[in-house]
Amino acid sequence: MLLLVFMLWLAALTVAAASEEAEPGVDWLSKFGYLPPPDPVSGQLQTKEALSRAIKAMQKFGGLKETGVFDEATLALMETPRCSLPDVPQGQQGAGPRRRRGRGLTPQSKWNKRHLSWRVRTFPRDSALLGRDTVRALMFYALKAWSDMAPLNFHEVAGSNADIQIDFTKDDHDDGYPFDGPGGAVAHAFFPGERFTAGDTHFDDDEAWTFRSPDTHGMDLFAVAVHEFGHAIGLVHTPALESIMRPYYKGPVGDPLKYQLPYQDKVRVWQLYGVRESVSHTDRPSAPLQATPTPEDRFSLVLAPDAPDRCSSPFDAVAQIRGEVFFFKGRFFWRLTREKHLVSLGPAQIHRFWRGLPPTLDGVDAVYERPGDHKIVFFRGQKYWLFKDNIVEEGYPRPISDFGLPADGPVDAAFVWLHNDKTYFFRDGRYWRYDDRLRRMDPGYPKDSSLWKGLPPDLDDAMRWSDGSSYFFKGRDYWRVAGGDMEVEPGYPRPIARDWLLCAHMQSNPPDGDDDRGPCSCTSAARCSPSTTAAGWLLAPLWTLWLVV
Repeated sequence: MLLLVFMLWLAALTVAAASEEAEPGVDWLSKFGYLPPPDPVSGQLQTKEALSRAIKAMQKFGGLKETGVFDEATLALMETPRCSLPDVPQGQQGAGPRRRRGRGLTPQSKWNKRHLSWRVRTFPRDSALLGRDTVRALMFYALKAWSDMAPLNFHEVAGSNADIQIDFTKDDHDDGYPFDGPGGAVAHAFFPGERFTAGDTHFDDDEAWTFRSPDTHGMDLFAVAVHEFGHAIGLVHTPALESIMRPYYKGPVGDPLKYQLPYQDKVRVWQLYGVRESVSHTDRPSAPLQATPTPEDRFSLVLAPDAPDRCSSPFDAVAQIRGEVFFFKGRFFWRLTREKHLVSLGPAQIHRFWRGLPPTLDGVDAVYERPGDHKIVFFRGQKYWLFKDNIVEEGYPRPISDFGLPADGPVDAAFVWLHNDKTYFFRDGRYWRYDDRLRRMDPGYPKDSSLWKGLPPDLDDAMRWSDGSSYFFKGRDYWRVAGGDMEVEPGYPRPIARDWLLCAHMQSNPPDGDDDRGPCSCTSAARCSPSTTAAGWLLAPLWTLWLVV
């Protein structure tokens, strides 16, 4: 009997210790919207299943492996300085954050006017690095990043009635989002649309705010201000790794006079307010913007039930289009920018982007951008479609026999070789060379694919890249062929998920000497040179940044 009592007592101690160990993590999940707070009436704690689901949701949003436990990578991300606002907007995920005392917390709201005033009401008290004029200049340029893209106009005022009131404060400052000292939550802003706090932006005065300092010294005020002003005009957090609206602090983002928003942030602010007339045509969206954000742009944690996992899926097709990389799987695709940055962790739907493909199409076999006129060719089975930008040309689909290919089967891979600008088709251990300008197959083909030394049979697809190399994909691996060679480089195959699709849990132990593995190394915002041309200074307001050079 005594032994039984002892064992029960020991088990209770173990459970209590585990609860104490998990409590900080549970508090964090509740604070940022992944879990509702415990019921203060019943005192009931979170269930193990609910906690595991919440951890997985947080890991998914953060781009981590979904283990459902507080592993080392998860705890490290939780300790990263970040914005105070929750990641899961109210009403989503079933366990969204409860309403707080703060006002103006309706996500995806927007201002109903285009001229907005701002004022720095209180300044950093203990910072020896940033004077008042410098702080005001940084606020000016952080707001300008958004007004350069959208039809919004910001102007500084001296009175107390500014639309956007900016304060440096600390601890509990009576808005429902108390600060917690250095690190942790560093700033927050209130969404437009509700009462007197709409647009107000608060920075934690316990942080060592800096500008043009190494990213290990203090907190870069400009980078954080751009993020918070995104909230002040209506944008919520996003899991997109290169977005300025990702909740985690990533360090300095470069020279304020030269800074431009990442493309996905431009698209999101365009969806709210439209495109500013002064935006160049090369920077404008290539497809008409949706009147309301599409599911992939809402950044909800809930994906389509059949959406594949980018970190474990082989791909149907891979293509370089307009200098960007597209990975296709089933009805979905992922997109990487010219700088090899993943636009979003979640996939987009092919039919929403390329209009004219049949709604019953459940995948594509190969895709390539045609040299010369830059039209895009999609292959599926014995047919192909031709697109100008994202609109299908009249008269398609047509049979693949138009290319001189056998009409009885699909194309395995298609890409344009940078070496000669000819299009290469692979199928059943053979390859063809096609001249898109003359619209005919070159004589002497097909040839045996074994002439491409080191490539596997039955490729999934291939593409060329701006580094001059050709890339070949099969299963979960890829091979690289440099320049005009026809032999795979040493060290291949390599994993697609780790090197291209930012699967953080696969990034351990990279091969020595590899510094061009694709976007897996681009997990932080670009560090731009702090140098500024003399002409650039002429763009500054009267209270310029020269004080801190």
